[in-house]
Amino acid sequence: MSLRRYIGLVSPFGPSKSESLSATLIRNISVVLALTLIFSVVLTYWQAANKVETEVGAALSIAEKTVRKVIQEIAHDEDPRLQLVRLVRVFDGNRHVRATFVEPEPIGARVSSFVAPAEELPEWFYALMARPAEVIRIPLPDGLANFGTFELESEQRGEVGEVWDDFLLKLAMLTVFCALVATLVYITVGRALEPLPNLSKAFEQLGGGDYSVRVAESGPTELAKLCTGFNEMADRLGLMEKRNQQLNEQLVTVQEEERADLARDLHDEVSPFLFAADVDASSIRQMADRDVPDPAALAARADAIREAVAHMKKHVKSILNRLRPAVHLELGLANAIETLVVSWQFRNPDVTFNVDVTDRGCGQKLDTVIHGIVREAIANAFKHAKPTEIDVEVTRDADDNVRVLVRDDGGGLKPASLSSGFGLIAMRERVTALGGTLDIQNRKDRAGVVVDVRLPIRESYAAFDGSADPGDNV
Repeated sequence: MSLRRYIGLVSPFGPSKSESLSATLIRNISVVLALTLIFSVVLTYWQAANKVETEVGAALSIAEKTVRKVIQEIAHDEDPRLQLVRLVRVFDGNRHVRATFVEPEPIGARVSSFVAPAEELPEWFYALMARPAEVIRIPLPDGLANFGTFELESEQRGEVGEVWDDFLLKLAMLTVFCALVATLVYITVGRALEPLPNLSKAFEQLGGGDYSVRVAESGPTELAKLCTGFNEMADRLGLMEKRNQQLNEQLVTVQEEERADLARDLHDEVSPFLFAADVDASSIRQMADRDVPDPAALAARADAIREAVAHMKKHVKSILNRLRPAVHLELGLANAIETLVVSWQFRNPDVTFNVDVTDRGCGQKLDTVIHGIVREAIANAFKHAKPTEIDVEVTRDADDNVRVLVRDDGGGLKPASLSSGFGLIAMRERVTALGGTLDIQNRKDRAGVVVDVRLPIRESYAAFDGSADPGDNV
């Protein structure tokens, strides 16, 4: 098993045996959208946590520098404690820093600034985003050391509140986007793959032998072409089925005609001579019973029996040749066709044959097919018309293909006969199976019929398996 095939079997994104293609596509796209949403949430969290830490850290650093500078300035003030309290009140409403003035023991008083009220947000989100509070203790200079210490503490709730608002907005936008994409994909895929159920049902009907089924050629370009191909295939299968029925009907008719011909020949040609031989044999028996047989009469009767037997042998041989035509291709296709032509000319001495057959052989199998086509074409000429001249040509072109051309000057064929004759239909089916073309039509230059067959040699070898002799069915 190849790696690509193995991956296709184990991939979670591949369709299962019982899952439709549309469901697979929608499922896979939904998984991608869900992963995108999760990745966006993680990325937003990382950016928001860095933002909270940066904003709060920057605010705390600025507050520390400001406080240290102000403390240096109030060291020589008349009431330093009052100035320290006022410095704490400067941080009232600050969203990032809480300032506290801590007096020494035993007083231990703490004066802290008021932090601006933050928006309500879930405690789990605050615990997720907030870092441990950072406290900076700023000792007072020597002149103010007895007043206590000054503390700055980071406050993150306000900044986390802003992040919570941004998070809700982004999450809502991503959710709406994913929902719109999923809906659009569902509608698009559903409409694009709408012909597939009908096509699948049509294939089932076609497999059951219903060649009249057709599908609408709709949907995307690829599926429309697939539907067109299906309809063309159904047309061809229906035509082949119809031709097979015609062939079967014609075969039965031809078999009955052959049986009738054989019975007529046996009755008209063989039976009288059998009767004559029987009569002569009885006469010889009667002569033998006489006291003085006549040798001359006995010899005459014996000669009559021999003539009757010779006549019957000739007709029996003719019948056997009709039942199993002998094809002698050992000496080449040209010699076999010439022998065939001689046999026809012997029975039809008034007909002129013009034969032009290439000396290059095409292989025994293809030579047998060509010989059968020529034999069928000549037989049809004598059967359906009264030709006086027949041309037979077998040539090879520049592409190494074979062309078989048989022309006669008979009365021609009726249009209905060009597609209904058993021999012609069988010849067409055989040529088509070999990858060739067959053109049978009445001649345009004069009365008669022309049979034009073209056979590709290489394709014919690949298509013909040699399991039967094609010439036997002509």
